[in-house]
Amino acid sequence: MAVVISVANQKGGVGKTTLTMNLGHALASMGKKVLLVDIDPQFNLTFGLIGMQVLNYGDSNVGTLMTRESDVDDTIVQVKKNLDLIPSHLNLSAREIEIINAYNRERRLEKALTPVLPDYDYVLIDNPPSMGIFLVNSLTASDYVLIPLELSYFGVIGMQLMFNLMRMIREETNENLKLLGLVPNKFTRQTKVPKMRLKELRETYPDAPILTTIPKAIALEKAQSQGLSIFEFDGDGRAAKAFSKLAREVVEIVEG
Repeated sequence: MAVVISVANQKGGVGKTTLTMNLGHALASMGKKVLLVDIDPQFNLTFGLIGMQVLNYGDSNVGTLMTRESDVDDTIVQVKKNLDLIPSHLNLSAREIEIINAYNRERRLEKALTPVLPDYDYVLIDNPPSMGIFLVNSLTASDYVLIPLELSYFGVIGMQLMFNLMRMIREETNENLKLLGLVPNKFTRQTKVPKMRLKELRETYPDAPILTTIPKAIALEKAQSQGLSIFEFDGDGRAAKAFSKLAREVVEIVEG
């Protein structure tokens, strides 16, 4: 049965899509069967994985899945061995009102994914930078939350909003939701500020596991712009090694 992990942060620009994509590739390379779910109306993960083919999935995407207009088996796209995708689409934002007004609206994604969970080891959900119905659905369907963040003042302070939302989700729709960890992203040693913020992060949230730090790397931006994982673009670089380490860390925490 799959372990479902939401990659989430209400703040934009922290690297959620990059983390979801490359962690998915890393887990798949370890022999894990992985399903990526793009629930972000900006569909960056989908575009990064299948490019302009995103236009072909107007009738079978995460939005039609949540409105029960498509079946989950017909919505899954194979990306490569061990790695599948449930795509987003440019019409997803138009379906938000329909989902908000639907019966049992917080559990639409959970219900849709349940039939295929036995087919995978991991399901990773890429979320929008907002606290709307899509993020609520994602957290309700998840076992764990993985939070990427930039080591800036507002990045560290903003963690409290995510923790508040997680507490609300535990109280209302998913009492078993757990924090997998925080992933400091775009880390640079060129100034003292990131190290200072990392220290503040540990002091402010002493109970939050801080996982592998992902370095700031131009290779990550170039890889994503070309629709490639960091392993395909620069497999021996620092960023690829960091994502491989993060994948091993995730497996160790989840599987023991």
